[in-house]
Amino acid sequence: MNIKSNILFRIYFIGALCCIFGIAVLSKAYTIQTYKHGYWRSLADSLTTSIFEIPAERGNIYSADDKLLATSVPFFELHIDFASKAMTNEVFKRNADSLAYYMWKYFHQGSIEGYKHQLIIARSQRKRYFPLCSNADYSLLKQIKDWPLFREGKFKGGLIIETHQERRNPYGNLAQRTIGLIRENAQDIGLEEASDSLLSGIQGKMLKQKIAGGEWIPIKTTGEIEPKNGYDIITTIDLGLQDIAESTLLQQVTESQAEFGCAVLMEVKTGAIKAIANLGKNTDGTYSEKYNYALSLRNEPGSVFKVASYLALFDDGFITPLDSINSNHASANFGGVNLTDDGHNTQWTFLTPGKALAISSNVAVAKWITQYYNNDREKFYAKLQQFGLTSTTHIDLKGEVAPKISKPEKWSFLSLPWMAHGYELTITPLQILAFYNAIANNGVRVKPYLVQKVLDNGKVIREYKPEGSTQPICKLQAAQWAKEIMLRVVEDPNGTARKIFTPNYRIAGKTGTAKMALPTGGYSNKNLSSFVGFFPADDPLYSCIVVVGGPQGIFTTGGAISAPIFKIMADKIITSNISRNKSIDKDSTLVNKPVPFIVGATSAINEINKKFNIKFDFKEDWNYAFVRSDSTRKIGIGRIDIAEDRVPNVNGMLLDDAIYLLENRGLKVMFTGKGKVAGQSVGPGSPVVKGSSILLILRS
Repeated sequence: MNIKSNILFRIYFIGALCCIFGIAVLSKAYTIQTYKHGYWRSLADSLTTSIFEIPAERGNIYSADDKLLATSVPFFELHIDFASKAMTNEVFKRNADSLAYYMWKYFHQGSIEGYKHQLIIARSQRKRYFPLCSNADYSLLKQIKDWPLFREGKFKGGLIIETHQERRNPYGNLAQRTIGLIRENAQDIGLEEASDSLLSGIQGKMLKQKIAGGEWIPIKTTGEIEPKNGYDIITTIDLGLQDIAESTLLQQVTESQAEFGCAVLMEVKTGAIKAIANLGKNTDGTYSEKYNYALSLRNEPGSVFKVASYLALFDDGFITPLDSINSNHASANFGGVNLTDDGHNTQWTFLTPGKALAISSNVAVAKWITQYYNNDREKFYAKLQQFGLTSTTHIDLKGEVAPKISKPEKWSFLSLPWMAHGYELTITPLQILAFYNAIANNGVRVKPYLVQKVLDNGKVIREYKPEGSTQPICKLQAAQWAKEIMLRVVEDPNGTARKIFTPNYRIAGKTGTAKMALPTGGYSNKNLSSFVGFFPADDPLYSCIVVVGGPQGIFTTGGAISAPIFKIMADKIITSNISRNKSIDKDSTLVNKPVPFIVGATSAINEINKKFNIKFDFKEDWNYAFVRSDSTRKIGIGRIDIAEDRVPNVNGMLLDDAIYLLENRGLKVMFTGKGKVAGQSVGPGSPVVKGSSILLILRS
């Protein structure tokens, strides 16, 4: 019995011990999970470390004139480590009151007592990552380092400094689309994207420790890898010229309430982009750089493409500037489809290339291209390839779209005449500009570019030279003839850009007006108005294109909208460059040129000779006159009497002027040869027999 009792006692005793032990374990677990949860969690976190990347300082972007276009401004995120072993209670108590005062003084939130209470609580809880300031600049950081507690030293003060970067453009929105943006939730754009491999640098490595609350704090170790800062880049952008382009474009698109506009200014000899402006209309009516129209707007170019057609004809030797074609008073039929000059140009019949381009005749260029290329369409397409119009410019920016020019096997019977005057193909403003720039550069095509140098701590480590084509896109003579007829667009009294004529320097270019395409197909009723050319034309320094989409008002053509923008930009640029470039000094070249022999309407002679800065004393009743200079450079003028019922004397005139006079009197004109009129079959002063023919003899 005693043995049995002894065994039961032992069993109960062991059971009681197990119960007590179980209760103790549960009690301890409860304590850990509640009262000391934070302590053990912190202890567990303190054993967790990981490698983090340290972002490198992004390189700067500069203009060609050493202005800072984009830079990385550092800002600092500051915390306090109240669990630092070097921060004793004595050190904390000695500085808590004054630190609370400084926090109240600089941050202006709450009260001094409130800040002190936060500090005491954080210290008592041994917080490792107490937030102090989330966005301190360098100046504030320097001050904070001298605050109470932090002046005790790096470890005693417990100050944790984390460096971040913010990208800023010192000149605001100027050239913003070209400079570009670094964006977290969208694709980067502009030079920031295209030159990212140069600007971004190499990231460093840092060991961080995880603390309570899931925060990570840096741990200073000998294995830390410092980041390598990015390179700086120097662009071709001239900030002064950029400001001219952008401000001029903004004023004009605002006045016309256009949907968008772009302007690109390029250095003729090198291809360096000196200014590029892209403005789109916002919902509130303001304008900003929201899209890169210069690189990405692909639309039918309209009449600015006619220069490519004429250059092809010149280069293949089919025509010269002295040839003429019958425009049938601005009307022609191609396979049963009528083509006209949109209601104008009906007063002319025979047109030279210069006159046809000046008045922007669709019919003339369509007939010429069809006449010479209809049986060999591949030859015309090969010319467009030769001119670089079927490929991108390869500019050092991303986002350039390729032109769309279908191959001859896909053409209809209308394709050739319609392509001749700028339809059935789409191309960007920059691609058109690169082509015109090649003409200005005597047929040598250069690649447009924006980055000219790469710097590492101020030392040039890479330099980009202009890239020109190994072979000219055309013969020198063809390029010179193209320049010649482009001058008439501005200098001819009937030219579509005559309103931008200036006696101070010469402009060669072409207007264009095309209907804007709809995304769903077809055309809207809005115009895409363009002007592209170069100046000063005698020794071209800059080429420029201006494109305005959807201008409102009565006059929305390229001559009325885009050409004036070009002219204002050119005037400002010429004025700013006269002192340093003789080729655009208005007194250095034009006045000293001999006056040519000119016969024509007095109004026409006045317009043509403004560039010579000579005053002609024409009488009010003179309708036609001549101007010439003798061997001593003495200027002579005289009246030409042309009675309405008499055959005029057209000797010495250009063919298109002679035809204009004769056809206005009811005569049918025929001609032979090339050049100016050297003879006429019906003598001057003979009675006019309406409907009769007159033969003109031309000699160059």
